[in-house]
This record gives sequence, structure tokens and C-alpha cells, in this order.
Amino acid sequence: MFLAFGRGRASLEVVGSLVIGLCWLMLLLFLGRIKINFFNFVALPITFGIGVDYAVNVMQRVLNGGGVIPAMRSTGGAVVLNSLTTTLGYLALLGSVNQAVRSLGLIAVLGEFSCLAAAMLALPSWLLWRDRVRQERSTHPVPSGAPREVTGG
Repeated sequence: MFLAFGRGRASLEVVGSLVIGLCWLMLLLFLGRIKINFFNFVALPITFGIGVDYAVNVMQRVLNGGGVIPAMRSTGGAVVLNSLTTTLGYLALLGSVNQAVRSLGLIAVLGEFSCLAAAMLALPSWLLWRDRVRQERSTHPVPSGAPREVTGG
């Protein structure tokens, strides 16, 4: 992360996307009552690596492409296709007669889905919201000595 983006905001936003994806994964595991064991635990570090890669690709394109929407148009399909091929490989594990292999495949598929959703939905939404707030602040600056409006009841 720090090699790709340095110690700036982009690194934190990409890591934030990964954290959101992992939180969604943990929620899915909890709701599905899927237990982590010694064998299927292997899917978690794989999910970390793959999940952060999706967000890195999106963020690189945003930083180099001039905006969130053009970046999603140009790289979104490639990221989804990459995830789809990986997910299809993990789905093949669900057909195993070995229950441990099946649980590994299930957690890996859920991790793929969660991290892809975070990179393709949460990260771009955050970036669009952040850009909109910055634009509003630049068009309506508050003078440094002026009192701010206070609303409330």
C-alpha cells in the first residue's frame, strides 16, 4: 500500500475499503453461522491480499484518470471480471466431498464477494462524497472571522 500510494490519504482510503470488505465478510460468517477452523482460516489472508488489490486498482485509476466515474467506467469491468474468474475457481471447491475443502471454498467466495463490493461500491461512493464536499467548500468558503450558523433546537 505504502509503496503504491505513499503515506497519504489514498493509502488510508484503500485500507478502509479492505476493512469494510472484511467487516462485511465477518457479518456474513456470523449470519451464516460459519465457524472458522484451522483449514478454512487459510482463506482469510488470501482474501486480504486479493481484496486490497481490487481497491488498489480502482484507486490507481481514480488518481490517474481524472475522476471516480471515468475510473469506474474504464477499470470497473476488468476488476469485476478478475473477481469473477477467482470466484469461479473457489466455487469449484464447493463441489468437494471433503467438508473442510468446502468450507474453505465458501469462506473464499464470501471474501471475494465482500471485498469486491467494498472496492466497487463503498470506495467509489466515499470518493464521490468526499469530492462533492470539497467542491461545496470551495464554492462557499466561510470567512475565517465570520460566525458560523448554528442550527438546532
